[in-house]
Amino acid sequence: MSVPLLVLILAIFAILMVLRLPIGLSLLFAGCVGYIIIRGPIPALSAVAGRIWDIGATYELSAVPQFLLMGYLAHVAGVTTDLYMAARAWMGHLKGSLVIATTYAAAAFGAACGSITSSTAVFAKVAIPEMLKLGINRRLAAGCVATVGTLAGMIPPSVNLIVYGILARQSVPQLFMAGYIPGAMTAIAYSAMVYTRVKRNPALAPVLPKASWAVRRASVGKVWGLVVLAVLVMGGLFSGLFTPTEAGAVGAGGAFVMAAARGRLNGQSLREAFGSTARTTSVIFITLVGALILSSYLAVSGVSTSISNWLVGLGWSPLALVGMYMAILLALGCIVDPISMMFLTVPLMAPPLFHLGVNPIWLGILVEKTLEIGALTPPMAINAFMLKTVVPEFSLQEIFGGIWYFLQVELVTLALLIIFPVLSTVLPEAVFGPATVS
Repeated sequence: MSVPLLVLILAIFAILMVLRLPIGLSLLFAGCVGYIIIRGPIPALSAVAGRIWDIGATYELSAVPQFLLMGYLAHVAGVTTDLYMAARAWMGHLKGSLVIATTYAAAAFGAACGSITSSTAVFAKVAIPEMLKLGINRRLAAGCVATVGTLAGMIPPSVNLIVYGILARQSVPQLFMAGYIPGAMTAIAYSAMVYTRVKRNPALAPVLPKASWAVRRASVGKVWGLVVLAVLVMGGLFSGLFTPTEAGAVGAGGAFVMAAARGRLNGQSLREAFGSTARTTSVIFITLVGALILSSYLAVSGVSTSISNWLVGLGWSPLALVGMYMAILLALGCIVDPISMMFLTVPLMAPPLFHLGVNPIWLGILVEKTLEIGALTPPMAINAFMLKTVVPEFSLQEIFGGIWYFLQVELVTLALLIIFPVLSTVLPEAVFGPATVS
């Protein structure tokens, strides 16, 4: 391993990031420079072409755009608004009113949308106007919407968990099953925090009149389609009837039919859904190509082997090494977008941790939880800036002031998941048996 060359490559990557070149292109360019220096320009170009072909031809990755399309079509169908109104009807009379309702509506929408930023953008449009109109504290409203979008990253079908499964060579259905308890636990913890704050200071979120049973029943009737679709997709996946890619196709097809049945499909809505899917997929895939090129350079230069040997040679317990990895991810989350963190670190850190006996499914859930925290921590904080983009009248001070309380909940939840691995492993082991390292 050439340390000066590694320093040069990292410096190139840092400079490109400071110049605000997209993360995928920064990774690609830095990896190519290192590869050219070691192997020459022709092998480097061949590696780039090969990685692009591999990404385009990987069957499992086709699940990513299909689950994204499922979420966008569900939004086009009006499911987001219906979920929000149903949650408002059932929970608006509680202390915390619309804030708690938004939390559980976002959790339910996570069953159709696997993208953190997309979920945040959707609820910024749906929930923020209602919250402000009814007198919810601005910081509380901003913090809630910026944060609850992260639930889509844990609750299946999660795009982040699909990518982790591919990078770590783990079962996507097992990862999906593992996400349910941590996702539900996070939503409950958010609600408990909001309830406690509002109980101490009722002015934060005025309580709404209790909805009648007729209104509640009517609200449930509007969301049953999404429930049936989520059960069909996840049930088929967990039973082995569908592969993840087939489950994504069924979900996207079902969301398309639901939108058509509601009369919501037209040229504009289809362009919006397919265009948003294409943009998000392109960002993910070009970042993956760049990460793979940089990983190829690290492999041929011996850096990956050196890091693995160093970690194993430390003599630390597996739990201590996992804690170190989480600390690295939390630090990176301040300067690198969440999904890029996974591309950069999983290929390097996962193999030695698996070698030491760390449960790969548990590690995947921990990685996802740190990605959620990274989406909230400045200066990167992509969820905060997504909310600012959709609702520009909010100041960043208001947004980050509101996020702070939710961020504390996230850190406590991460600590519980580290201390009690069974929270992440009990469901997948009950359904599929113990995880194995391939």
